[in-house]
Amino acid sequence: MLYEVNLPSLSPTMEEGKIVKWIKKEKDPILSGEVLFEVETDKATMEYESPEDGYIAKIISKEGETANVNQLVAIISDDLTFTQEDINNFLKNNNSDNKIQTLEINPSENDKDFVSDKILITPLAKKIAQKKNIDISKIKSISRRIHTDDLDINETFDNGAIRVFISPLAKKISNEKSIDLSKLKGTGPDNRIILRDVSDSNYLSESPNINRLRQAIAKATTHSKNNIPHFYLNTRVNMATLLKFRKDQKLKGNKYSLNAILMQSISNAFKAFPDSNCTYKDNGEFIINKDHNIGIAVDSKFGLKMPVIKKINNFNLNEINSNLNEKINLTRDNKLSPSDLSDGVISISNLGSFNIRSFDAIILPGQTYILAVGQIFEDVYVDKGKIEIGSFINLTLSCDHRAVDGVLASQFFSSIVQNLENISDDN
Repeated sequence: MLYEVNLPSLSPTMEEGKIVKWIKKEKDPILSGEVLFEVETDKATMEYESPEDGYIAKIISKEGETANVNQLVAIISDDLTFTQEDINNFLKNNNSDNKIQTLEINPSENDKDFVSDKILITPLAKKIAQKKNIDISKIKSISRRIHTDDLDINETFDNGAIRVFISPLAKKISNEKSIDLSKLKGTGPDNRIILRDVSDSNYLSESPNINRLRQAIAKATTHSKNNIPHFYLNTRVNMATLLKFRKDQKLKGNKYSLNAILMQSISNAFKAFPDSNCTYKDNGEFIINKDHNIGIAVDSKFGLKMPVIKKINNFNLNEINSNLNEKINLTRDNKLSPSDLSDGVISISNLGSFNIRSFDAIILPGQTYILAVGQIFEDVYVDKGKIEIGSFINLTLSCDHRAVDGVLASQFFSSIVQNLENISDDN
């Protein structure tokens, strides 16, 4: 049986991707979870893992070619008995739903704790199970369907008191490199250890095509300015209380970045004005979001990325700071996953380190706001009739007028400023 491999959407704004490198060639065996190819998107260059076990029957999109999202890029077969005629017929009818095969099983009474009336199993795994007389009703898969590695006890093992799940290719590499798997945190389905967890190479390509990245940024920003009616709110923030707070916390061993404090202030403003945590989709759908998902613009040698810290409303400042540092490190190591770049409502763009006092930023498509942050500077101000010198930053909030009006956006923005100017240990 033949199965289609379509180019997936790996980011909210992705419309197409360039096949950078095929890791497998035609007629090579492939296991679910093994890297099939590298694809360059509008965000980064990423690895795509095979959704099925089998063999590469046909590569449709060659290296260097661009494919649209959901376009057929390869065909997988569950064995090597396919012919060119089979492939030609499949290409004529490639809207088939040959994704997962369902095998009916009548489980025994003792097995009902972990098996349903229907068990999902890949064709190759089913073939091996039948050949080895394996009762698949007794197998508890590490994912939503049984793969070949679930049938081989060498692919799952007990490491002390901790059960470790690992893909076949990752296990092979870990054995070759004598990697202590107990030290690794799997990033695959159900915390399964996969190739990128044991490989020295970056999860993302080490040398993305900068020209193509610039083209992607140009396309996204042009789309934003042409389709999102921007309006801008700006003010300056008195930093006296915030700077004292950071200094006091540093003496206690807590080194909080300004961006982490900004994220907490934004989250608290969302709590004060829940309707401001909204998104307007290009299809006309309007959503009030429950979670506070906030992005941050990070520059690296791999280009500009905007990773998103999700569910910030559930974190204290320590946790926000820790999550932010982790996302920044992943960005600079070029190891962001597609989910790290999605679902944001607002992003922060901080150019203060470049001595920029103020600027207007362009909203990332799919989001509602972007907060532009300038450098900390000293300026004079009047306090109770006296001229004083204080520390300030300029903030500019770019807003999507389709999602928010001026009043709600101003209430939200003013709340952010108040949170910054009145920060305390109780925040």
